[in-house]
Amino acid sequence: MFGVHSPAASIPVPARDTDHQRVRAGASGAAFTDRRTAPAVSATICPHRLSRWAWGEGLRAGETVALLVQDLGQAEAMRLGLTRLGLRVVSLDCAGREQALADALAQSAAVLVVVDTALADVYAGVMGRLCDYPALWWNGPGADFASLDLALAEQA
Repeated sequence: MFGVHSPAASIPVPARDTDHQRVRAGASGAAFTDRRTAPAVSATICPHRLSRWAWGEGLRAGETVALLVQDLGQAEAMRLGLTRLGLRVVSLDCAGREQALADALAQSAAVLVVVDTALADVYAGVMGRLCDYPALWWNGPGADFASLDLALAEQA
């Protein structure tokens, strides 16, 4: 879209300040820290690795996987990897609590659900509200078992 001789190529790009903390001297001479809000760094999910993992887990075309993931970038990478196998992907709304989330999960007929570890308390509200539960995999740091991060690291 933009070539070497494009007018957009001549637009100066401001340099990024990579220093996340600056120390400045205040009026009293004491140094204080100015902290900028940086986006949360999350592990990058490769769609190809995710599709190989899902195939190894026995997921096949036509089955449904539910995602309860906050990071939209990770959710999109998961969706791309799972749809590559012909799986249906349902993104659950984490704002819907207890019964609403349980109803959405039951209506999706998911065979597997991927939940962020930060949303463990939200998923705990579903407990006791379903007849049968899909297989559960945790996404993110802090998972003791069924960690998607560790499973995808083994695919490398």
